[in-house]
Amino acid sequence: MLPRGSDTDAPLPRRRSRAPIASTKARRPTKQRHRHKSRAQEEEEYKQCSDRSVKLFNSPQPKAIAPYSPASEGEEATLRFLIHYFVTLVTKERVTNVGPRFEWYPLAVRDDAFFHALISSTSSHAAYLQKRELPRNFYFHRGKAIELVNKRLAEGAHDEGTINTIIVFALQESYEGRPTTAMMHCKGVINLVRAAGGINSLALDAKTRRHVYLMDLSACISLESKPILSSGLNPDLNIYFGFKSQTTEEYTKTFEARLFNFTLSSLSSIAADVLWGLRNISTILEAIHLGIDSPDTVLPDDIQFSDRVEALQRIANTLWYVEDPKDAQHAIFKTFGWACMIYIYTTLRELPPELGINSLLAGKTRNALEGCSDLNVLLATFHDLLLWILFVCGKVADERDQTFFVKQASKILLMRKVENSEGIIIQQGGFLWPERLP
Repeated sequence: MLPRGSDTDAPLPRRRSRAPIASTKARRPTKQRHRHKSRAQEEEEYKQCSDRSVKLFNSPQPKAIAPYSPASEGEEATLRFLIHYFVTLVTKERVTNVGPRFEWYPLAVRDDAFFHALISSTSSHAAYLQKRELPRNFYFHRGKAIELVNKRLAEGAHDEGTINTIIVFALQESYEGRPTTAMMHCKGVINLVRAAGGINSLALDAKTRRHVYLMDLSACISLESKPILSSGLNPDLNIYFGFKSQTTEEYTKTFEARLFNFTLSSLSSIAADVLWGLRNISTILEAIHLGIDSPDTVLPDDIQFSDRVEALQRIANTLWYVEDPKDAQHAIFKTFGWACMIYIYTTLRELPPELGINSLLAGKTRNALEGCSDLNVLLATFHDLLLWILFVCGKVADERDQTFFVKQASKILLMRKVENSEGIIIQQGGFLWPERLP
């Protein structure tokens, strides 16, 4: 596609031949016989064309399907890339989106504010994976989304597209570790939801309702507060986690008994349920990536993979949330809960590990362990759990915190007489999968 004003009708210059001309007499074109192709040849050519079209299907389309017209060829090329990135990587290859995953882009095409918010978030995601600064298109699309939303709010709008647009803003602030701004957006969304008839209103479809719950959970983590909304979580956790195998049943019971004998806390049973969820949902995710299972279901109101992760996250919140500051839970529960949040974000939601929320949670974990008077006793008693916590947090911690995690992990590895890199890698999964250890 050429810009306007280009001389598209001008003939291309002919290449001059360097060979000497042997004769000035024009040669007659040679006569070619028209050969009829057999049916087998035609079918083979059609098959080859079909194969090529299938291979090209995953490439960006020549024209971006968007609710606005890009101002230049460069802008359109970037937009095509971001759309392709969102649909093929973020949506198809990962479980980051709440389910049903493939319903988000069609909604974005129908709503220009949500479209710009989604593309700005996609640009941020790509920048994290490429380990570079946020590009100009991130600020352009974010600015357009803010401009459109402000205009709608001035008119009293509370439609689905507006709600999802502000949720994207809230999630970006939460993931970047800016809790105050995240909570401001969160409260604004909840006010819009109430104006639309409440979280269970028929005006909100299943995916938007899940989006609201995800935002609420994410905003409360960095502020160490309770979620504003209470979800209708079914008390039967088998619905979300799946049934326990005999190995999981025995392991979680042993884990609960060890915690209770050490802390005498009722949180021990909740921690055992969290361990059950971590094992089973991680197994489901492995099956998804192998193509054996799917994160989406046929009906949007059925249990999606993101519903399983949300249930786990809500239960794990109980471990780190301090209900009464005068009677705070033991550090073993808080650090386990924060490490679970990091694992959920980086593994079960497949978000970039460089997000600010992860380093923020790792910093909280370090402070809690450093302030624990019986840290060495914890390292000796719960060496399997502590080693997992130290590895999970150490991978995403700031440089000033990494030294602490490495030092404490080294103590446990020396106790276990593990010194080579291969043994260290195996030990990382020892808490979740002790049966896999040699």
